[in-house]
Amino acid sequence: MNTQDVICLAQFLFPGETERKVVADILQTASGAVGICRVKYLEGETSQDVCMQIHKDKIIVTGMLEEDPFGYELKEPGEMKRACYYLFNCFEYAETRMVSVPALFLSRSRYEEINQQAGSCTLCMLAEYLGVETGDLASSTELAKVMIGPEMAGELRLCSRVSSGWSLQQASFLENASGGWLLRMGSEPAQNYVIAVPLTKAELCCAFYEWVMHSTPICSPE
Repeated sequence: MNTQDVICLAQFLFPGETERKVVADILQTASGAVGICRVKYLEGETSQDVCMQIHKDKIIVTGMLEEDPFGYELKEPGEMKRACYYLFNCFEYAETRMVSVPALFLSRSRYEEINQQAGSCTLCMLAEYLGVETGDLASSTELAKVMIGPEMAGELRLCSRVSSGWSLQQASFLENASGGWLLRMGSEPAQNYVIAVPLTKAELCCAFYEWVMHSTPICSPE
């Protein structure tokens, strides 16, 4: 892996943390990876921050929290599936469903501005702000219900090796009793967009496992 690839991964996966030893160790072993991702979230008193390196014959899992460091390898498909579901603290298999709420599109800069105000807004105000940007007040109200009081919030950063280097994907996710949403966003500053899609934690967990499964040849469907 050339220097530019290392810099790309470091800036995307570990912004502001490149001086940490654990980051240097991960980047050193990432040269043979076909995929690498970071999953962070907070749910109640549970905090999770994990990096997974996907190699052709194994997955290297590293805990990023300074108060709870760990590292181990997975080599069997069954182990990988259990690890993915354990990572999200979710053991409910999600079947494909027909989504009644459509995806929402808005600029990332405007979404971040609205999200910063969520704690001090009423539901009606937040839904109206979102509705102005998306043009869909009804669906924006469903998103606002989660933004105003999320019980789980986190982010995914996914890197897949391609011929030209790395393909980068970034998303945030929110969930409470009213539902869950995945918010995909551009990985580059110039990509000023957010695509918000209704998605429960169980569905997110299943989708993440599918991404891992298709990233390594030893992880085949059971």
